[in-house]
Amino acid sequence: MSKNTLLIVDDERFFCTLLQDILEDNYQIITACNASETMQALDEQTIDLILLDVMMPKTDGYQLCQQIKNTEQYYSIPIIFLTAKNDTSNEIRGLNLGAVDYITKPVSPPIVQARVATHIALAKANQELLLHTQNLERLVSQRTIELSNEIAEKQKVYEKLHYLANYDQLTHLPNRNLFNERLAYTHKLAERNNSLFALLLIDLDRFKQVNDSLGHHIGDILLEQVGQRLSSCLRDVDSIARLGGDEFTVTLTELQNKTDAAIVATKIITELSSPFEIHQQRINIGSSIGITCYPDDSKDLDNMLINADMAMYEVKAKGKNSYTFFSSEMAIQANNGRQLEKDLLQAINDNSLYLHYQPIINLQTNTTFGVEALLRWRHPEHGQIATNKIISTAERSDLIFTLGEWILDTACQQIRAWQDQGINSIHIAVNMSPHQFNNKHNCIELIKRLIQQYNIPQHSLQLEITENLMLENSKLTLDTLHELKNLGVLLSVDDFGTGYSSLSCLRHFPVNILKIDHSFIKNIGLDSTDEDLIKTIISMGKNLNLKVSAEGVETKEQLTFLHAHQCDYAQGYYFSKPASATETATLLQAE
Repeated sequence: MSKNTLLIVDDERFFCTLLQDILEDNYQIITACNASETMQALDEQTIDLILLDVMMPKTDGYQLCQQIKNTEQYYSIPIIFLTAKNDTSNEIRGLNLGAVDYITKPVSPPIVQARVATHIALAKANQELLLHTQNLERLVSQRTIELSNEIAEKQKVYEKLHYLANYDQLTHLPNRNLFNERLAYTHKLAERNNSLFALLLIDLDRFKQVNDSLGHHIGDILLEQVGQRLSSCLRDVDSIARLGGDEFTVTLTELQNKTDAAIVATKIITELSSPFEIHQQRINIGSSIGITCYPDDSKDLDNMLINADMAMYEVKAKGKNSYTFFSSEMAIQANNGRQLEKDLLQAINDNSLYLHYQPIINLQTNTTFGVEALLRWRHPEHGQIATNKIISTAERSDLIFTLGEWILDTACQQIRAWQDQGINSIHIAVNMSPHQFNNKHNCIELIKRLIQQYNIPQHSLQLEITENLMLENSKLTLDTLHELKNLGVLLSVDDFGTGYSSLSCLRHFPVNILKIDHSFIKNIGLDSTDEDLIKTIISMGKNLNLKVSAEGVETKEQLTFLHAHQCDYAQGYYFSKPASATETATLLQAE
């Protein structure tokens, strides 16, 4: 079946090429850059549809359209105007000249494809209508109704495609595609008028907890209501969009100063802080908002989005449910973060990272059950870098896989070294990043290879997963953990008790040990609620045939409490600070 032929008329060669790339899979494309080339193409080819630029030198699109429509043999060819202007009066003028539609620049490929397909179909339908009218006059009325229905259905399809391309199906707010178009228009308007506009990036606080604890259905309803509340905070001239997940954006135009943006942000925070009522459940969330302004922060749209994102994460880091404006200091911190990534990679390559080890005590025998490997890095300029900062730096990129492999390799090598010294009954616990479970094959194969390479017992390696990984409850994670458990590797849940749905999903995870977070242990003797939680975790662990370990034990009172409630293991400064491999070996050999 031959392809329909499209004639693209635009004096900008780049734009002709762009449209050709979008449409050439489904249509035969001919291009022209002026009126004379257009009329020549019409004389030589059978054209099914014309895409005509409005703004051209000498003969503009309106004049050329009138010339085509005044030529009888070309009158029925549908013409779609291309314009960078979004002006109703211009659109009416074009439609009065005989054009069938308008497409605004910059173009959206799905919109171009949908509109061209629709009007090709409409032209074909009109041709069929004319043929039937000529040959079957007595059936005109009936066929007209049928064709009208077909056209109406095609129009519905076009409207649906337009909606799908530009609007979020859940909240019915503009999506990222339409947001980008509107932001570009706002940017051009501000450039022309030398005016101020603000971009707000909004991320919901505690939304993941709602999804995990109440289910995605409740989360979806919550997002709908959030969209409604956000819309109520804005003027008609402002734009709102849902970018995806629980992230929204707002564009505030025609501002007098930055204070106007702060007022709107405060209003949004107040509105979203009010409880939501969903299926008779009271839900409390908050919002973290990053704000950047044009032209003070940047005149580039990509940079503005980056700036708003940095500002939003600054709010997250400082406690959430607030707003902050982008500042140059944030960019400096981001640059410092990128430099730290480079330094960390260099440290791995130079083998200048090292591990310390903290004993884990068996509270029944008062002997060392194992040790936890703790990452250390003394930066040549900044001194000792906190472990959580090292991990968060690595997790911002794929460096976490390189770092994770180095830690596991070093720990397994140390197990081998201690066994060669006659220390045979000790295992090393290694913290695993959730990112390391995103590639099941690499994770499993790495553990297998290290166990075989260093010829160590499988149970001498203990992998500690975070409670957040359990909250994800993905099939990939479960499959990976089951394979690790089948290898004979010990599995423990680190920082247990800080999550929200672990008690209900724990029975699905093949773990051996629960590690109670130090934030609860430090409150023994101070907070009866935390003491009750500790007792509950220990009891639950025993009911599930799991061992329970306590982190951060620092006082005799804490140890006595854990003994009294039959906690299995404990670690902390009360027993020993983290120490080098040599110091730890001396401690182990002394038992």
